[in-house]
Amino acid sequence: MKKFIITLSALIITALPFSVTAYAAENLDRDYIEAEIWDDMWNGKGDNGIDFPEASYKHHLLDKWLDENYGSDEYDWSELGELKYEYKDYYRSYIEDFDFNDDDNGNWTIETPEHSYSFTYWQDNWIMTDENGNTVDSFPPFSTLEDDDKAETAGGHTIDDKGNGSPRVVGKVTNGTETASEGLSSGEGNDTADTASNGSESNTGASESNPLPIIAGVVAVVGVGAAGFYIMKKKK
Repeated sequence: MKKFIITLSALIITALPFSVTAYAAENLDRDYIEAEIWDDMWNGKGDNGIDFPEASYKHHLLDKWLDENYGSDEYDWSELGELKYEYKDYYRSYIEDFDFNDDDNGNWTIETPEHSYSFTYWQDNWIMTDENGNTVDSFPPFSTLEDDDKAETAGGHTIDDKGNGSPRVVGKVTNGTETASEGLSSGEGNDTADTASNGSESNTGASESNPLPIIAGVVAVVGVGAAGFYIMKKKK
């Protein structure tokens, strides 16, 4: 009996690290991260991505940030709350000197202390040019409408980059042209940074099983074995 308990304990101790390792955090899916951050960040009007450049440009900034950083050691890609906080902090810093101007007629421009940027839709892409006519960026259109709501006009709510706002929308990329994966929500958007405590937010993109039940079971098995050994020894 003593040998049995010793052998069982050795096997459990050997297997335990593998059990714990199996529950280590995994990187969240990139598209899932993008959709969740966009859901928090965009609190503007709905449009088809072609008539107005605003949503397309701001989604392009998020997409570009993920392209440059996804999987890097600089961020914890298993914690959605932390990633939301980090991107919002980056975005606020990026647009710090931006002055967004919208005449509600499709003419959306950005003024900075050094430059003036305008946008033109050409060959299925938005072209961003400076005051001298130089192309500084280009990106695909991004629709914030549901598939069954394409007829919706772009009027209505306006974006407020200080966090006061309009309904949020969620988007994803499909067949090269970006479209919405969910429609307008009833919540209010917020561009202010969340606290890092939101890192505990749950998600479907990663394994979140708790290894504690396994450890508790191991302790119970060892305890029963030890008790049995003590009884057998006492009978002798």
